[in-house]
Amino acid sequence: MFQKSKKFTNSKKISTFAIVVAVFVCYTGMYAVRKSFLAGQYLSLAFGYGLDAKTILVLSQVLGYMVSKFIGIKIISEMPKSKRAKWLIAFISFGLLMLGLFAIVPGKWKILALFLNGLPLGMVFGIVFSYIEGRKNTEMLAAALSATFIFSTGLVKTVGLLLMRDFNADEYTMPFYTGLLFFPLFLLSVWILNKNQDPDESDIKARSERVPMYSEQRKKFIRDNGVGYFALVGIYVILTIVRDFRDNFMVEFWAEKGYSGSPQIVTLTEIPVAVIVLAIAAAGVLIRNNKKAFSVGMYLTAGGAIVIMLFTLLFKEGLISPVIWMITTGIGVYLPYILFHCLVFERLVAVMKFKGNVGFLFYIADAMGYLGSVIVLLLKEVIGFKQTWSHFFIWLNLESAALLLLLAIGSLWYFNKRVHEKSKKQVVAFP
Repeated sequence: MFQKSKKFTNSKKISTFAIVVAVFVCYTGMYAVRKSFLAGQYLSLAFGYGLDAKTILVLSQVLGYMVSKFIGIKIISEMPKSKRAKWLIAFISFGLLMLGLFAIVPGKWKILALFLNGLPLGMVFGIVFSYIEGRKNTEMLAAALSATFIFSTGLVKTVGLLLMRDFNADEYTMPFYTGLLFFPLFLLSVWILNKNQDPDESDIKARSERVPMYSEQRKKFIRDNGVGYFALVGIYVILTIVRDFRDNFMVEFWAEKGYSGSPQIVTLTEIPVAVIVLAIAAAGVLIRNNKKAFSVGMYLTAGGAIVIMLFTLLFKEGLISPVIWMITTGIGVYLPYILFHCLVFERLVAVMKFKGNVGFLFYIADAMGYLGSVIVLLLKEVIGFKQTWSHFFIWLNLESAALLLLLAIGSLWYFNKRVHEKSKKQVVAFP
């Protein structure tokens, strides 16, 4: 079906709207295979040693996903265009197959099934993003892709909850059925993405050419920009940890607050977050100057940290409801998180004018982010979780927001300095 990839790549350019829909549907299909199991609580499952079953399942899948991110540093940064579609389909198909095993294997083997489920899925984002990076409208296209981080994770969990409530699916078969429901749309979306043209000359002039990035180019970038880049990585690690805990244990939080009979709350509270965050992220396409766009991204990251601190303190004092708190802190977390996917790394490649692609920058950050999530999950189990989810999220939000603010200011200063130094060298070279 996808063997003649040149035919699709060289065909007439399809509409921007079709690409927007395709990237959203494609990554939603991945989330249906990765996130649907989170709709279950697995209270009947026991692994012994006083371990929480759901935390172990989450940890197992995240470990697989994290390994996938480390593998992706090389594979995604070097992947040629001709192999995108077949790897996308292979990765999602394998993940879905592992959900089928999760449904039927005995208790402890379910841990391995979810590890294998996560193992290929971490590379899906990099492949999908490679279809849309380096364009004048990348922010708008990436906003559609990033919409899945907020909306689709709630959507697939809602579908899972409804399958259990209304269609008699149990917690173990529900993830496979959910993934299967989304799979035909996923295949259609891959076909549409593969039919789109590469960036044209005007795109390359505005954003720089995106090419495979091999070992020597990767090392050179780290040597030249390591300090500032790893400050950005630090921001991304913090955002990933907060976002993952919010995502993985939202069902438990709402059950604690008395909403266990309202599965739609998981999706409904994320809709305003998605609308606000994605409107801001997509508006980045209006900023033509790459340096200015990067700076705006960092200012908004700092602003998100301030929003998290302010509304968490209000919730702590009982001045706002849990619904308002989850929406506002969701905006504070997801705004910078999505800006890193839509704007920050995309414009950093353009402003620093190095030969490469976003995949390399993103996959180091993502690998470290999921490593951070795994460490925090392990600490949660080792130390023991003897507090309410409300108390835990209050602490996590306040501590994380303070670090985000410091790192955002530091990385903005560093890259402004680097751009200034590069400008001076160019003036000297061309008097």
